[in-house]
Amino acid sequence: MKKLILLTVGAIFCSTVLMVAAPKTIWLIGDATMAHYTDSTSAYGWGTALEQYINNRIDVVNMAGTGVSAKIFDEDNMIEKIEDMPKKSYIFLQFGANDLREDIPEQFSSSETFARRLNKIISIAKKNKINIVLCTPLAQPYYQDSTLVDRLGIYPDIIRRVATYNQVPLLDLEEATRNWLNSMTVEQAGTYYVTLNSKQLTNGEYQLNKEGAEMVARMAKDAIINSNSKLKKEVIK
Repeated sequence: MKKLILLTVGAIFCSTVLMVAAPKTIWLIGDATMAHYTDSTSAYGWGTALEQYINNRIDVVNMAGTGVSAKIFDEDNMIEKIEDMPKKSYIFLQFGANDLREDIPEQFSSSETFARRLNKIISIAKKNKINIVLCTPLAQPYYQDSTLVDRLGIYPDIIRRVATYNQVPLLDLEEATRNWLNSMTVEQAGTYYVTLNSKQLTNGEYQLNKEGAEMVARMAKDAIINSNSKLKKEVIK
């Protein structure tokens, strides 16, 4: 049976854990919407909910965390630890939501730098025979006059272009969650988040609850099934 291995952001790429992980492993690397939560809050990450759909012969290592961005992944030298991962493993990579934060310089990447960092990660992964799956960030539940507001800008499109250029699978969760949010009222959307109120328009605080994470995980599973036969065959039960 597969194991869920949890790592803190500070010890995100402990080489010991990397060496003992199963040959077939999915490494979840991304922002807080993907992360695993062990505290008493009701926050829940879609990466945790996705585990129920993963082949039992594959271990899931959740390295996602609050504030993680492509810049942090690159500049803190975590990117180099890809070389320690078992060959033929998978990385599910979800950046973009934190990279666009110009108000947080330690996370921010310009659009050009963001694309360059994604290409760098993919290049290193391919060199080491690691399978990369790119995920667009989740559409954010910001509303003005009950209308969903796009707060992700060009970043999802950059991910789509990079996936096409490098011929790697894409889970377009931005499009899926945007369509999902647009299908509901603000009040209905609020049932899928820990908190959802007008303050989010200015402070950016939101997080999926278990029901929301389950919904997004199903979207991710469907995207995996529709992406290519190899990914579907190896990853999904």
